[in-house]
Amino acid sequence: MLRTRLVVGTLLVVALFALAALDTTFPTISVGTMRLGPGAILMLVCVAAFAPVLAGELSRMLMPKHSRATFLLNVGAVLFGIASVAIFPAELPEHLTIPVVVTLAFALLVAAALCQVRSATVDGFVPTVCGLLLGYAAIGVPLGFWLLLRHDTETWTMAAAILCVKSADIGAYFTGITLGRHKMIPWLSPGKSWEGFAGGVVLSALVGAGFGALSGSDAGVNNFVNTITVGEGALIAVILGVFGTCGDLFESMIKRAGGVKDSGSLLPGMGGLYDVFDSLLFAGPVAWWLLVGVC
Repeated sequence: MLRTRLVVGTLLVVALFALAALDTTFPTISVGTMRLGPGAILMLVCVAAFAPVLAGELSRMLMPKHSRATFLLNVGAVLFGIASVAIFPAELPEHLTIPVVVTLAFALLVAAALCQVRSATVDGFVPTVCGLLLGYAAIGVPLGFWLLLRHDTETWTMAAAILCVKSADIGAYFTGITLGRHKMIPWLSPGKSWEGFAGGVVLSALVGAGFGALSGSDAGVNNFVNTITVGEGALIAVILGVFGTCGDLFESMIKRAGGVKDSGSLLPGMGGLYDVFDSLLFAGPVAWWLLVGVC
């Protein structure tokens, strides 16, 4: 299992850097009369790949016997969450943004009720509505914040934030299996320990400090990377690592409630896409606020 995790994890890191390089090369894309970007490549990947896969895994966790209509509603909720953060504020007149967001949320509930009426039973209605809310708020909105971060900064700042979050996962995993003695929340996530959590925070801080040093180097300046100090990089990374751990625990609550071990089996040794994205999703809004919102 460890060997499989290392192989898949390495491939995911390579894919991240390949996506970052591609996004840097093609920051904007024209689709008809509309011009997408900066971050057009990332937006297309989120909409075409991440959103439907994550929505499908969420549907299966909440309702193992979910219908195609339920799946499509969840995809719509995730896409709506992405658009409400990363698209509507920039593309719509300011006075229409909030009404459009609220109206679409209402439309999702109406669509869920109509689908339920067609089934001639109330079984599963509440989980369906809860799934829509989770798809919107726990998946779509965080993905939207990652896209917004890319739009407001450059690619490598976003990639660095992602690596800070995932380094906390990596540090927690290896520290936990070697030194873990005191369980963190045994009823929710038996594999997590306080020693692992501390190891994850330390590794995340080291990675953040390294990115802080690189941001002030000639290479960082030449690539227009936002400059931060070593201390700022470490502090931001620690906060992202803590929120990433909270995201992992949040998904554990969903899995426990759904009676499943993993969100899926897409990634050998790691489970589903949600199992890999859980920490990133929870850290997405925090990353934007730390790197853009309060700057």
